[in-house]
Amino acid sequence: MEINVSLTDISPSQKKLRVEVPESRVAKELDKRYRDLAKKAKVKGFRPGKVPLSIIKSYYGKAIQQEVSSQFIQDTFGDALKEADLKPLTQADVSESNFEESGAFSYTAMVDVCPPFELPAYKELKLYRPAAEVPEEQIRMELDKLLQSHAQLRAVEEERPIAQGDVVSIDFTPYLGEEAFEKGKTEQFLTEIGKGDFHPGFDEKLVGRKPGESFSFDREYPENASPAEFSGKSVRFDVTIKEIKEKEVPELNDEFAQSIGTGQFETLQALKDKIRESLLERAQQRNTQIIRDQILSRLTSTLDFEISPRVVEAEAERILQNLKLQFESQGLKFDVDAFNKAEYKTGTMLQAETEIRTRIVMGKIADAEAVSLSAEEEEQVLKDIASMYRLDLEKVKREFSESEIVEREKERRIQDKVFTLIENQAVMVDTPEETVEPQLAPEAVEAPKDEQA
Repeated sequence: MEINVSLTDISPSQKKLRVEVPESRVAKELDKRYRDLAKKAKVKGFRPGKVPLSIIKSYYGKAIQQEVSSQFIQDTFGDALKEADLKPLTQADVSESNFEESGAFSYTAMVDVCPPFELPAYKELKLYRPAAEVPEEQIRMELDKLLQSHAQLRAVEEERPIAQGDVVSIDFTPYLGEEAFEKGKTEQFLTEIGKGDFHPGFDEKLVGRKPGESFSFDREYPENASPAEFSGKSVRFDVTIKEIKEKEVPELNDEFAQSIGTGQFETLQALKDKIRESLLERAQQRNTQIIRDQILSRLTSTLDFEISPRVVEAEAERILQNLKLQFESQGLKFDVDAFNKAEYKTGTMLQAETEIRTRIVMGKIADAEAVSLSAEEEEQVLKDIASMYRLDLEKVKREFSESEIVEREKERRIQDKVFTLIENQAVMVDTPEETVEPQLAPEAVEAPKDEQA
């Protein structure tokens, strides 16, 4: 569609885009809409299909203009951005749409963009990669976790007091003043003595007591404690010991290894090898993130370009919505009030700005190095998204190939390639201290010749 595009600089990070659709195209589209409507419009005093256009315009003019203006914006905005060579960082704010006296249609849009900046040096960076090692102690800790997770609870028959390591069944009721807090009333609550998994100091109140005993104790809760009803208050707990149980931990041997999973381990050594492999993979992933953090720190520490607050706010909202979806997908309650607190909002805004700067810098390096996804890699993105959301692949290709979620995933995989490129060109050093580029002391800088005596 033929359009006229003009651009006004508002700031380095904001541009005002004006788009005009010529009178000839506007008149043609309006006339078509009026004639189509005249064929089916029902106006009192006129037979269907016989309503004069002048009457149609007087009755439906504003509604038709709204439809046409929305259609023109939808059809032309992408082309206008290309013509003006603009890449918005967030959805543009379209405003001031008008049908001009000349018959043309125009609209303006505030477009938030990345201001121009020079890329920092990203080749031959000095980077430190920790050794990916798996100490035997770490393997033993993982084995102990497995043993504990497969332990059986056995009721203690003999009469004895509670000791460290016991699992105790209790009933308790919290009181605020003299009134019971009914929502906190709990029966047959299991707690392992020594783990402190209920709240600090609770285990020591139980040690030495016997089943059938009842007792009370007070606890002072700090401000902003959970639940909110306990915040800054003294709470009394009435507790009754119901039963003592002992853990029966399996013996660490080949038989235990064979009971893990679906019989994939024939021996204890095979189980240890698998644990070592998983821990090594985890260590390598951690080291990859350490390398990436170093790269980002080096690339962004010297950059100071302006980002529109609108862009940061939109990204912060996206982060919040993604978090909400994660909570809901796991069947967890999403506490909106908690995420509306000032400290969380500040943290989210900082995270949003960091992610925006990362995308901008990595995107510019990708352009400079001609890093892109192959046709096969783009196809894999669509396959992975179809699998993740349990959708038909053809439906994803047809309806979501240009959606934000697909574009974000493509962008993430291009970033992975850029990180790998920078890492492959880097100089690996032996200690973290060696990654710091030496700074010349002022006295070490040679003075200009005309100042030398």
